[in-house]
Amino acid sequence: MRGGGDRGWARRGDDLREQLVAEMPWYVSSAVRFQIAVANQLQLPLSDVHAIGALLEFGPIGVGRLAELMGMTTGAATRLVDRLERGGYVFRVRDRQDRRRVVLHVVPERLAEVARYYESMGERWREQLAGYTEPQLRFLVEFLREGRAHAQEETAALRVSGRPHGSRARSRE
Repeated sequence: MRGGGDRGWARRGDDLREQLVAEMPWYVSSAVRFQIAVANQLQLPLSDVHAIGALLEFGPIGVGRLAELMGMTTGAATRLVDRLERGGYVFRVRDRQDRRRVVLHVVPERLAEVARYYESMGERWREQLAGYTEPQLRFLVEFLREGRAHAQEETAALRVSGRPHGSRARSRE
């Protein structure tokens, strides 16, 4: 794969589908670098920023579920939650049905601090999307939702069959 320096829409003779497939890893990599920059501005570890995102996406969840989503042990996820709680980003609430379980919630006021780093990116996306028709926008929503589902499936497959990670018991070799 080559770098994303070419901003031309389509080069003659190239299959657009292959161009899109080639572009996706560069898009994802660029998004990760943006997340790293946000984490640096917030003076948080990248994993903490991703955990806040997971709580927003899957929202209120227990530490065990967060650990599963993040690919961490429950002990590591608990330490991460401790940091976020000390920073005022999350709070814990006892589950009403199971008092042994603790559910994590984001603190809306602190979320505004995080959100401000995404405002300019959101504006850029809105400007870009203004030029698309409704059918194109529907396609993009579907494409992104399916892509997210594929990424979740591939992540799960790697965690089951790949190298050990935090949420899977390590075997001794």
